[in-house]
Amino acid sequence: MGFNIFSPVKKIKKKDKDIYDSLIEIIERFAPREHLSEREAYYYNYRIMDAYKQPLLDLLEIASQIDRYRRDPEGHSRRLFIGLKAFYDVKGRLSLRDAARDVALVRRFRDLLIYFYGKTDLSGQDIRGILKDIQPL
Repeated sequence: MGFNIFSPVKKIKKKDKDIYDSLIEIIERFAPREHLSEREAYYYNYRIMDAYKQPLLDLLEIASQIDRYRRDPEGHSRRLFIGLKAFYDVKGRLSLRDAARDVALVRRFRDLLIYFYGKTDLSGQDIRGILKDIQPL
């Protein structure tokens, strides 16, 4: 009779999936595989911090709507930007107009489009065009 010293004494219980896991699964079906580490580092891992839970949930929900992105890329991108602003500006210090002019936030927006949708062909002018008429939801 063989005894495997590497088998766990207790069965390891799998973690129950939460709403974040469900949204991440949807996103990972279409998002570029080469940017998984960036998505994990800059977005997915923030779910452990209380202040970021709801803004992250809202952002992931918007990002997971790939059909809406394909139908109306500019409109959906505006919604993404508003979600990104809420995520990175948790205390709400920036107005939408100021956020659309914030260089760091616009750079993060461009990175988000690359990490989640693989949109590497957007120029600075394209990004400014998307954000030009941004309005609160």
